[in-house]
Amino acid sequence: MLITVELFGLARHLTGAKVASVEVREGATLREVSAALGELYPQLVGPIIKPQVVDLESPYVFSLDGRTVPPSLDYVVGPEDRLVLMFVPAGG
Repeated sequence: MLITVELFGLARHLTGAKVASVEVREGATLREVSAALGELYPQLVGPIIKPQVVDLESPYVFSLDGRTVPPSLDYVVGPEDRLVLMFVPAGG
């Protein structure tokens, strides 16, 4: 299944892309999407994608349609999901 991810901030700067499309299996999780992004754009591994554990560095998150953030990278994505990889600053 083809998943499209919008890239913002450092991810966009490092890749030079506004949008990335990755192929993952049906029933794939956000963790698998992260791994596929890391394979497509190795420059994301380290600054944004944690190597070996395939997690996102804080404060990067995947957002669904720019509205909600799944509770973990174990969220199962569907072909209709519009993913956004973004930096979410903390504090106030």
